[in-house]
Amino acid sequence: MWIYLLRHGIAEDPRPGADDEERRLTAEGVDRLTRAGKTWQKLMVSPELVLTSPYRRARETAAVFANAVGYGGERRDEAKLVPHARTDEILAVLEGELLAQTASVALIGHEPHLGHLLGSLLTGHPHMSMPLKRGMLVGLETESTTNVIAGLRFSMTQRFAAKLS
Repeated sequence: MWIYLLRHGIAEDPRPGADDEERRLTAEGVDRLTRAGKTWQKLMVSPELVLTSPYRRARETAAVFANAVGYGGERRDEAKLVPHARTDEILAVLEGELLAQTASVALIGHEPHLGHLLGSLLTGHPHMSMPLKRGMLVGLETESTTNVIAGLRFSMTQRFAAKLS
């Protein structure tokens, strides 16, 4: 199974008293993701499933991603992708998709969660972290059909992806 991890793009700065879950992507954030999307379209096939954090900036990033890679399916909000969720919970979701023979899953979320997830997928150790920059896309492929330990196939910042387009 292919697993794509994408950290949300550049978002509004946190403000005192404002709800962190409602922070939007900035115009620059949308523009950078859109430019990177031209390379993503060439690099990958559209995933079978897109799971996104319910936070606004992640849902907006998922919309740009879906448009770039031609994904027309449902983008499913997944509470297990919020910034401080437990990694083992989203690993269980991925294991279920692997057993269901889902060919590819994209997960759009936040740091520090995605960094811990990436470390776990690559090493099998739950406390290993490999942080992702904003708008960074990582592609992994599972090594077997029975567990989600995966090999890194590519890792690309949005800036580099934009330069390749």
